Amino acid sequence: MSAVAVIAAGVTCGTFALSAAAAPLVPAGNPLGRLTADQIAKKAVTDLKAAASFHYHGSAKASGQTFSISMSVTHKGCTGRFGDGSSGGFAIVAIGKMAWIQPNDKFWEHLGLPASDVPLAHGLWLNFTGTGSNSLSAVIAPLCNANKLASGLALQLSGLVKGKTIKISGHRALQLKDGTGSESIYVSISSKPEILRIRDNGTLNFSAYGARVTLTQPPASDVITLPSTSVDARSLQHLLRGI
Repeated sequence: MSAVAVIAAGVTCGTFALSAAAAPLVPAGNPLGRLTADQIAKKAVTDLKAAASFHYHGSAKASGQTFSISMSVTHKGCTGRFGDGSSGGFAIVAIGKMAWIQPNDKFWEHLGLPASDVPLAHGLWLNFTGTGSNSLSAVIAPLCNANKLASGLALQLSGLVKGKTIKISGHRALQLKDGTGSESIYVSISSKPEILRIRDNGTLNFSAYGARVTLTQPPASDVITLPSTSVDARSLQHLLRGI
């Protein structure tokens, strides 16, 4: 999996299966100075799980494809957009155990809708029947569930070392990297560190911790419900689970 796969089906953060090394000195007055890189990463993951909301966006490669994502996440659900270069993209709204996607033209065609019928589908949303792993909410859960996202990261964040200090959106950020420096997580330098960026074969930026997020269910008149066993449903499930 890839950097966005620790976020998208575990949306990969490359493979933060990291090797240990001695940490460099941290500037005096740094509230993270007494902690190891692994301890800092653990605190940042804990803070991500506890956050009332946060936003992340970026792009990366997974399973040979480049995809982009922009998502606002709360404990009740998420809203945002997902897409890849070959299949198109779609908007996402997930609330509790319900989820909907609104495909763009290219994605409607990817799902098998004839090009001549695509204009008729503008603005429509899709949902799939089914429960458990066959439901749409289960398929996209790794994209918009803070606990799943953070847990996926936590499994990867070990053997990290401290790197350089940079600015990200005006915040001082400490790099926590693997032994080769090819994979990094950047956290805010504070007593309550927050993840600001993840970088490996792509980049995901995190922001808007605690910001207000409005989740609005699509009107029933704009929703098409398909069986989870349909070709369209399986096509979507294959796309997302392949990340």
